[in-house]
Amino acid sequence: MRESSPVKLAVESVSFFMRNVRMRLPFRYGKACLTAAPLLHVKLIARDEDGIAITGTSADMLPPKWFDKAPDKDYARNISDLVLAAKTGVQGYLAVANTCRTPYDIWQEAYGLVQDATQLVGLNALTGSFGSSIIERALIDAAGKAAECNYHALVKNNLLGVDPGLVHDELAGKNIADAIPNLPAASIAVRHTVGLGDPITDAEIALADRLNDGIPQSVEAWIREAGVRYFKVKVCANLDIDKPRLIALAKLLDAALPVAYHLTLDGNEQFHTVDELRAWYGVLRECGELQRLLSRVLLLEQPIERSAALSDAGVQGLSNAIELPPVIIDESDDNIDAFKEAAVLGYRGVSVKNCKGVFQGLMNRMLVDHFNAQGERQYTLSAEDLCNQPLVPLQQDLCALSVLGIDHVERNGHHYCGAMDHVSHLELEDCLKVHGALYERFGSSARLSILNGVLDLGSLQQPGFGLGNVVDYSSMVPLHDWEYESLDVDG
Repeated sequence: MRESSPVKLAVESVSFFMRNVRMRLPFRYGKACLTAAPLLHVKLIARDEDGIAITGTSADMLPPKWFDKAPDKDYARNISDLVLAAKTGVQGYLAVANTCRTPYDIWQEAYGLVQDATQLVGLNALTGSFGSSIIERALIDAAGKAAECNYHALVKNNLLGVDPGLVHDELAGKNIADAIPNLPAASIAVRHTVGLGDPITDAEIALADRLNDGIPQSVEAWIREAGVRYFKVKVCANLDIDKPRLIALAKLLDAALPVAYHLTLDGNEQFHTVDELRAWYGVLRECGELQRLLSRVLLLEQPIERSAALSDAGVQGLSNAIELPPVIIDESDDNIDAFKEAAVLGYRGVSVKNCKGVFQGLMNRMLVDHFNAQGERQYTLSAEDLCNQPLVPLQQDLCALSVLGIDHVERNGHHYCGAMDHVSHLELEDCLKVHGALYERFGSSARLSILNGVLDLGSLQQPGFGLGNVVDYSSMVPLHDWEYESLDVDG
């Protein structure tokens, strides 16, 4: 294991592979309804300073209507845009990593190139961030394998070459190690997603709609069978829908978890102004049946639609809206400076997702600590999901969180997709050997293991970035052979 000097790598080649994932339940968020999605895998070949070849891996879901919610773009266009962004990412990283450099130096230069190039071809900044991050993650995985150390050691010993002052003047002279716990998190609590179409109780599921597949279907069942006590609730800004649904949830949570539960609200960009948001929340506050539930809301995620979310007009009054829970950005976190801009406007935090960038998440961790040290306001870093799936996306996402000091994370892929039917038999058996506490056998497949509402992260500190298990590229479809029609979805 390398002890001191940063890893330096050159990127030699990158190739892409696809496999499809089908939902057991439709995932409704905002105006999207996800029933199937492709899982894009990256195989990156790098060489270290001794000329030794190392393979780095990353992967991510390609969901509709999150990166780009433009109404004129259908699901097929969303996917093709994300693939274009990933291909553009390859060109950017190959251009700056043709000689051995630290991963952070490579990322810092490639990130700007990819953002510029993707916007030139009409992609938005969030999609551009994906194009950089999907390559960035594979590079980090290769760096860990080259150094023969795990992700926590890579970051804590600064083997990635992080110099935060190169990105944020406020962080000049600060050490990334000071923002990282001495030990990686051994576990993390699951914050269960309550989608717009999800049943709250068992009783409201019609007999014809019951899956009976051995996996919980309602919020009530997840509490009973997995012990979850954190929740992320999607709202739609329509009080006729949101208010009765929140009342039903409050009744369940007060009965099933009388001692303690916590939740976050996801606005999904459904509001246009802060005044509109305050009026909506004010009606909820006046409802006696919601008093206990609202007292346990930790934060309100991205309520203002992105075109207005970081504008003076869109957030007018946010700083004085003390009756609201802390409001954070998610979709608006589409560039390295977005959180700083948001903090000035009155936002109180930012979400972490690997699809937006691992280094960006680390920098935002440091910014939160920096702002909190000033004592004027308290800021938070939240961890959110985008239907992450085993093996690679889920494990790398959890591994990234293991060094950020975050206690709970939204998880939804195991709920909407269920068992790991999309992985090969080779991957399945190997991951159960390596990550036997994170997954459990389930019939002829496996599934995420949630015990008392918690995931065991202990096995993720493998050489590289959260894997340590076989990634069976031979069972996937090379990107150039994959067809959108194979998803068999509408839209």
